[in-house]
Amino acid sequence: MAHLDTAKRHFDEDMTRSRALIDHGNAQQPSALQSDIFRAGWMMAVGASDAYFSDAYGDLLSRTLRAKDVQRAVVIPDRLNNLRVPVITVLHGTHDGWRWRMAARELMSQENVLALDKIRGLFNQFFEDGNKLLNKDTIGPLILHKDAKVRIFGVSATDYRRIAVPADQERTRKEATASMFDRYEVIFQRRHDCIHNCDRPKYVLQDLTFDQAGKAHQDISFLIERCHEALKVEFPKYLERVGFNAATRQRVLQ
Repeated sequence: MAHLDTAKRHFDEDMTRSRALIDHGNAQQPSALQSDIFRAGWMMAVGASDAYFSDAYGDLLSRTLRAKDVQRAVVIPDRLNNLRVPVITVLHGTHDGWRWRMAARELMSQENVLALDKIRGLFNQFFEDGNKLLNKDTIGPLILHKDAKVRIFGVSATDYRRIAVPADQERTRKEATASMFDRYEVIFQRRHDCIHNCDRPKYVLQDLTFDQAGKAHQDISFLIERCHEALKVEFPKYLERVGFNAATRQRVLQ
């Protein structure tokens, strides 16, 4: 299925560039310049995640609108049905997938997705109740994933598996969700600090090491990989739940 493929390909390319910067910085002598190279790699990695979520939302939105165009009788959820689509998209016809995508990107330009609660707010409309993205009810498989890190969730896969009491499992998932939000808030905020105050949030330059930059890069990759996997699986189900038939789904997912 082609949906989301472009967004993911661009993310992978940008993360390769980010990793190259971080590795290049590590080859330099310790200095202010070395730290700035690490900062550039960090900012590019966060920028890659920002671009992925913007492109992914635009992709899913445009495909849903195109499906609605094919099957006009299908009632799509109010949140999408009430979108203010640019008039140029309507005037130039609705069968142009590129035009729908550009309309979706224009809508996305007003969104700031650099927060996990914003990401959930944008994408959970495509997920079935009980299977929402990035919450305590679905975080268990993320904790158990082979690439998961304790610094993200505050608990290891081994320790999580040992928890036998359901109430303790529930509490751990809640705490792990809070830990995940805290970790990504730190990562996203650091990019903001670098851009807006040259990494001096309190007038003192923050330290940044190769290890810190590498771990941030690793954690951003983990986030996007898991979200991408979930979106690839859930979006076709969403189209089916809304009421689009198999022919329409196949047409817009290509």
